[in-house]
Amino acid sequence: MEQCVLKIKDNGQEKSIPFTPPARLSEVFSKHGIAVEMPCGGRQRCLKCKVEATGSLSPISKRESSLLTEKEKAENIRYACMATALGDVQARLLSGRYRDDILTEGRLPLFELKPWGRDYGAAVDIGTTTVAAYLYRLSDGKLLKTLAEKNPQSVYGADVLSRLQKSIEGERKGLADSIRGCISRIISEFCAFAGIPAEKLDSLVLTGNTAMLYLLCGRDPQSIAVAPFEQDCDFGFFLDGQKLDLPGNIRVYLPKCISAYVGADITTALLASEFFQQGKVASDRPRLLVDIGTNGEMALAADGALLCCSTAAGPAFEGAGIHQGMPARTGAIYRISLENRRIKTAVLGGGQAVGICGSGLLDAVSVMCEAGIVDQTGIICEDGHDFTEYVKEANGQPAFELPGTGVLLTLQDIRSVQLAKSAICAGMKTLIKEAGYGFDDIGELVIAGGFGSNINVKSAERIGLIPPGFADKAYAIGNAAGSGASMILLSDTLRIQSEQIKSYTKTLGLSTNPYFMESYIDGMFFPE
Repeated sequence: MEQCVLKIKDNGQEKSIPFTPPARLSEVFSKHGIAVEMPCGGRQRCLKCKVEATGSLSPISKRESSLLTEKEKAENIRYACMATALGDVQARLLSGRYRDDILTEGRLPLFELKPWGRDYGAAVDIGTTTVAAYLYRLSDGKLLKTLAEKNPQSVYGADVLSRLQKSIEGERKGLADSIRGCISRIISEFCAFAGIPAEKLDSLVLTGNTAMLYLLCGRDPQSIAVAPFEQDCDFGFFLDGQKLDLPGNIRVYLPKCISAYVGADITTALLASEFFQQGKVASDRPRLLVDIGTNGEMALAADGALLCCSTAAGPAFEGAGIHQGMPARTGAIYRISLENRRIKTAVLGGGQAVGICGSGLLDAVSVMCEAGIVDQTGIICEDGHDFTEYVKEANGQPAFELPGTGVLLTLQDIRSVQLAKSAICAGMKTLIKEAGYGFDDIGELVIAGGFGSNINVKSAERIGLIPPGFADKAYAIGNAAGSGASMILLSDTLRIQSEQIKSYTKTLGLSTNPYFMESYIDGMFFPE
């Protein structure tokens, strides 16, 4: 059959994609790495893949019609997972650019500038949900620009396991092409911003969890997807950027991973948090580092060694899989408080709320627990509190509308938070116990991840995301993985030191640990 064209507009840029009809829009997006939010992998479950689409399309089905408002139908909004392209189609993505200053926010400790590149370099943290990037001038180590993009692999599924399974089933090239294309676009934008040819950006550090690096390189992921989950490649080496289809003549460094599910992102985060300094573990008192992201990686530094683990927290705190969840960008509710029996919200950009991001979700659940809107089991209560008029229904389930915003949190959203917070807190408790310590022995808790500095540690303790008493010893350092990747870019000494971290580290498996399972089940409840 003759090929047709799908023209896509995103952030003011237009791209033409050839395809053979008939084809679901979601399948075309997935095949070409177009970053449409689709955490369910196009299975018509998450209902987050709305696009504006016109042209030769299948008629709206009864189910799709029931899910769209009359206003959305009038504006040609369709679900990519339900609409089939029968011929040429024009589409516009509805998701805007992420709020770069939050998702890339981090801090660099003092260190000697000793770059291994020459002119300009970039550090990129390939997160499961978000790709955060940093452009540096190497002569003086000056940070010139940051960018944050949705990981385009999300069209294959929201979590690591979904993508590994897709890779095994034959989508290995598509997964690699999508993230390589994303990095290439970032490089091009960096070069345009700095007014330099691609050849001048000569060095690149790409960090990420073990699965992200496998998928980037197009490696067979069987070793990390199937028991006993032991990676056949640790990385920790240089390669030519052309092998990753990157523009120019870039020398790429991939930091060393620790285990199958404790990746290079923890290696670089340990550098940025100064858990590892001058070739050794720095730990006067036991310290805990937790990356609150999709994979919930964490490390406990004590007695000159590191104990690490990873928990399947899911992407809830990154805004994915939530009814009106979104990344930290303009229009996202990012802070919520309860004052004088009134719920107050703060929106990025100061305008009308269109959704809620991770830090806002954390605050929202905390406030709902405090106000009695949600009980210990996570049920949304219809009465017995001051906000009964805001208890609604959405998609056939109980929901709560954040007053004055039009943003709803559903019962399923609360369940997603319970699963995420329980996994992370249980992982922390298990690390502490297996290392032979009590909660009071931990000197500090360092929180990393896409929350940036917006996380309210009191809210985190209130809902049981962190253990009792930890709010007073916790602080956030933003995207530590990206900061550590930047340090490796700017210091060859630190790059070499980063390769030693694995030898100081033991990885704790949680799937068969009875204490973890007990803590995980208990942690599903909200504290009194």
